[in-house]
Amino acid sequence: GVLSVRHSRPAERAVGTMASEDVKTEVAEVEGSTTILTKEAPGDWAGKEGKHIPVLAVEGDKATVTVPHGMAGDHWIQFIWAKNQEGEVIAAVKLTPEDQPTLAFDVPAGTASITAFESCNLHGVWSSDATALAPASL
Repeated sequence: GVLSVRHSRPAERAVGTMASEDVKTEVAEVEGSTTILTKEAPGDWAGKEGKHIPVLAVEGDKATVTVPHGMAGDHWIQFIWAKNQEGEVIAAVKLTPEDQPTLAFDVPAGTASITAFESCNLHGVWSSDATALAPASL
């Protein structure tokens, strides 16, 4: 496969297709159509938390969401997205079984907290806890 080099694009395009309005619309529909599962409330999927809770890492103004989940043709992470303290989707990606279940994005200015979400084709939509961000400058 051809590796795409994201860093060669102008800054405003750095997130590429990650936050396209189409994907944001899709994840909003996915999220609105189901119960959001969490570590505390895994619903029918108790025991599946370990592979389905998205893991958020923030370093400076860069954030990465990973899901410790396999990617197979019949069982994969379909979407990963992140929302800010206002509940606005600030980044989203649509995945295929060939992709790695990762979303990397630049944290928008003014973001006070981030909650990560993922949608598994078999086990529903899962959310992390909200992660508060340290103020950029004191």
